[in-house]
Amino acid sequence: MNEWGFAAEVSKWWEQAAAANPVWRFHKVQVEKDVPGGRRRSDLVVIGDSPALCGEIRLPDHQNPSPLDFDNLRDAVDKAHSHGCRWAFTSDAKSLFLIDTLQTGSLITKIVHKEVLGEAFRREDLDDPHVLQKMSKAWITAFQDIAPIVAGLTKPAGMAADALFVEVLRELMSAPVAAIRDALHARRNSDMSFQNELIEWMVDEQGWVHDPSRWDEEINRAAKLTAYVFVTRLMFYEALRRSKPQLGSLSLPPEPNNSSKLAARMLTFQLDEARRLSGDYDTLFSWDRVSEYALITDACVPFWRRMIQHIEHFDLSTIDHDILGRLFERLIEPHERYEWGQHYTSSDVVDLMLSFALKDGVGNVLDPAIGGGTFLVRAYVRKKALLPEQTHQQRLEQLFGTDVSRFAATIATVNLAIRQLEFENNYPRVATKSFFRTELGDELMQLPLQSATSGVPIKSPVTLPTMRAVVGNPPYVRIHKLGRDRQAEAASILGRGGLVRSPSKMPKSANYHVYFWLHGAKFLEPGGYLALLTSGEWLDSDYGVVLQEWLLNNFKIEAFIESGAEAWFSEARVGTVVTIAKQCSDEAERDSNFVRFITLRRTLRSLIGLHESLRAHIDAVDTLRNTILDLSGDGESDEMDWSVVSQAALRSLGSKVAANAE
Repeated sequence: MNEWGFAAEVSKWWEQAAAANPVWRFHKVQVEKDVPGGRRRSDLVVIGDSPALCGEIRLPDHQNPSPLDFDNLRDAVDKAHSHGCRWAFTSDAKSLFLIDTLQTGSLITKIVHKEVLGEAFRREDLDDPHVLQKMSKAWITAFQDIAPIVAGLTKPAGMAADALFVEVLRELMSAPVAAIRDALHARRNSDMSFQNELIEWMVDEQGWVHDPSRWDEEINRAAKLTAYVFVTRLMFYEALRRSKPQLGSLSLPPEPNNSSKLAARMLTFQLDEARRLSGDYDTLFSWDRVSEYALITDACVPFWRRMIQHIEHFDLSTIDHDILGRLFERLIEPHERYEWGQHYTSSDVVDLMLSFALKDGVGNVLDPAIGGGTFLVRAYVRKKALLPEQTHQQRLEQLFGTDVSRFAATIATVNLAIRQLEFENNYPRVATKSFFRTELGDELMQLPLQSATSGVPIKSPVTLPTMRAVVGNPPYVRIHKLGRDRQAEAASILGRGGLVRSPSKMPKSANYHVYFWLHGAKFLEPGGYLALLTSGEWLDSDYGVVLQEWLLNNFKIEAFIESGAEAWFSEARVGTVVTIAKQCSDEAERDSNFVRFITLRRTLRSLIGLHESLRAHIDAVDTLRNTILDLSGDGESDEMDWSVVSQAALRSLGSKVAANAE
């Protein structure tokens, strides 16, 4: 069956549905209807008093089947205009996208509704009556959903800009990922030096543990990571180009020239030009192994050319603050995010943690395992709401982050820089390095700052100052599962510190996240906060006894907060707990403190509510914080359960537990 034949089947199904629903006022569904004023034809046109909906169907083996391809979207919209239709659709027979041609903005922002029609199939499957019968149900259901919209009886819910862009990227990314994967396999099998370089990149730069028996899995992961980081660079370049038009459009060799070497030279020049004009963004625009792997073979070039064409149609400024965190959360499979340690934390819980740790918005903030940058982005947002007199640059100067993964550092850099896309001193203090190789007062990185005399960017060292708050969601992994270098790195921080000293020993069973607590505390100013989201097992484990004693001896613990209503970061596989602890050197003050154990019964979003303004949202979060701080005794409500205990009582209980353990 060809596309015309399949469209004819769909027309019959939809006409049956229209006849059963006269309120829609649709009389006919025509196949291959001529487009007025030309030789083109629409695959399907739904007709009422006049043409009401027209659309294009591409079967999966079509040269360009994607319903989100801009050529297909443009074709559907142009034909709708010619027919006088407001509504159009595109479909690959697996999904259908409804388009409101009257919507403003780019083609993709005109999409207002999606219908899932079924799984992938082969063209020959359409000759099976049983397959067609199954498909007919899906197409009729889809028509029952979209027909009331087209008839003006209901309004579409709309689709978020980031969700639409994810849909596009899902389809576009599969091809370059496959090409990179196959080329990496071929090169590492034929070139031992390349294989060694690849292992070095995976282990030293990405922090993965190499297992020769899992080459297929590791190569696939490397290909995906390469493609995701590379497309982030292209997206950020395009966003900067819109802000600074002196940057030219991204370009690759024109078809049919698919030389990867020429493409690499062209993109290197363009990214270097962006770095020259901006003075920095090294983590984004440097030509490193990610860039080399992204163009490892000529087969990649057509796919990146197509990607660039699509990115140019999409305006990143229409997407909210956590665009990349949410993009990559949806693009990367859950088990892969877990393997990579890339968890994108809910902004609601981050806002609550920052409400405790950065009450008035004043002070430096450090996230030692930055991931996608959610904690620092939300700290920026909190500062913006509470300290509107601060400049963009002043806010960035107070935010610091590290991560061993260049992937994470790239996402975080974009998420922060995109707050205000201007070149002048728009440089996030985000470093690709191990947190355990940083010390208070050490140089974190070098950034270009505008010279007051010459106006030329000059490299200036950025050192790590004391912090009002150390925040984050550090990785959860057993320390013995890390490589020897990572284990030695973490162990090296034990027994050291200034204002807050680390324990001299930790049990071998300790989770890796514990070392982030211990080292992070060294950066705190007097009265500074630790606000960490971690697995909750340390509250009931042997190694947790050491951590509990350390907390009780150095901090006023304000709250432990858990949720019985939601997971606070993507794919949480363990019970998680928020710990809020304020540095305190006075023993009497610590003992007189009250610790709040909270279990939330409702989601944070329902507790905070939806608000039109940023300041109203921040005020609502702070109200919830104050409610928690005002709790006393034991109790429960529709919103939460709580128990409030003096820190002196906890210290006494801890001493008994430690004595029994001995």
